Amino acid sequence: MSTPPPPISHTLEMVIATVVGVAIGLARDNFLMGAIVGIVLGVGLSIAKTLYVDYRRRKG
Repeated sequence: MSTPPPPISHTLEMVIATVVGVAIGLARDNFLMGAIVGIVLGVGLSIAKTLYVDYRRRKG
């Protein structure tokens, strides 16, 4: 039996999404929009990284 691959860390994506969301919320003076942008960006980056890492694991 093979060992399962290590879990994927999404810390960097969450930090980027948080900083961008806060910056947009402060710049536009609309904290709800900043929160929504941060959440959507975080989810999008996490999905992209998961797909990329999975592709690399299958390829290599």
